[in-house]
Amino acid sequence: MNLPEISIKRHVFAYMLSAVLVLFGIISYKDIGVDRFPTVEFPMISITTILPGATPEIIDASVTNLIESVVNSTPGIDHIQSNSSAGVSSINVRFNMDKDVNVAFNEVQARVNRVLRDLPDEAEPPVVAKIEIGALPVMWLTLSGDRTLQQLNQYARNVVKKRLETIDGVGEIQLGGELRRTIRVNLDPVRMKQLGITVPDVVQMFNREHLRLPGGFLIKEGRETLIELDLEYHNPDVLGDMIVSYSGGAPKRLRDFAGIEDGLADYRQLARFNGKPAVGLGILKVQNANTVAIVDEIKRRLNEELIPRLPPGIELGIAHDDGDLTQGVIDSLEEHLIAGTLLTALVVLLFL
Repeated sequence: MNLPEISIKRHVFAYMLSAVLVLFGIISYKDIGVDRFPTVEFPMISITTILPGATPEIIDASVTNLIESVVNSTPGIDHIQSNSSAGVSSINVRFNMDKDVNVAFNEVQARVNRVLRDLPDEAEPPVVAKIEIGALPVMWLTLSGDRTLQQLNQYARNVVKKRLETIDGVGEIQLGGELRRTIRVNLDPVRMKQLGITVPDVVQMFNREHLRLPGGFLIKEGRETLIELDLEYHNPDVLGDMIVSYSGGAPKRLRDFAGIEDGLADYRQLARFNGKPAVGLGILKVQNANTVAIVDEIKRRLNEELIPRLPPGIELGIAHDDGDLTQGVIDSLEEHLIAGTLLTALVVLLFL
């Protein structure tokens, strides 16, 4: 008995089978990820290492070449591309298409761990990550207003970012144009020479005086309390009183030969919106998450929770989002599905 014969003689069974197929289609349609482009995963791994203040030549000799030499032995490599710039070493490893990206990641990570002890002491641990094609923010928010850039940075990181990163489907929130608080100590070479103080003396003083240490436990009346010795200087005025050395019993303090500035990090990046300095927040979603649902939930929280509670003079707005474009693609697809279904039903009705 073939399919047409079953459909004619057992039409109730055919109706139920069609209904089951339609039901599974509806369930799949609701749970499917929604994005502008399909998810494509290539076997590509990136290795990023930061060595603050190092020149490209030092980065290439002491970091890039060292990591490349151990990563080269990973099986299945198709191509390696490296870049040594001021303070940063970037290595991209592309594997053959039949290589499993998770296996490649574990193999590269294991080889990088072998050379950690050989890297410069000042270098940060290398960051090994999978390269995701199209892993760009689905929405950019801007925070601006009549506040200092440091105050905007703090509000964006401590309030806006924490409120939005709990949304289901949000994988990461990047801060664009962020400049963190930095206390600078500007040494006066002439004054240092007069006082007989060298740069190594200052560095040794910071290593000895400006630090945090574990203080052990305090046990009292059956209770145990963890003690932390916070010896860091958080106030620039107090930092100036730090004693570097003694001369004839008189202390030589930091403010005697250095200017202390409470400011921001170097301007390596800048964000502006409508001609005003701003802090950008880029929302990245997890793989296969629904872009439209994430954007809609972000807009809801902005309108109901964040914008009404903004301090006076601060503005929080949307600079870009992929939700409208993705929704337009989905609407067009739904129209095509409905039109195709109606035309198919009409043809079957007329000719069968």
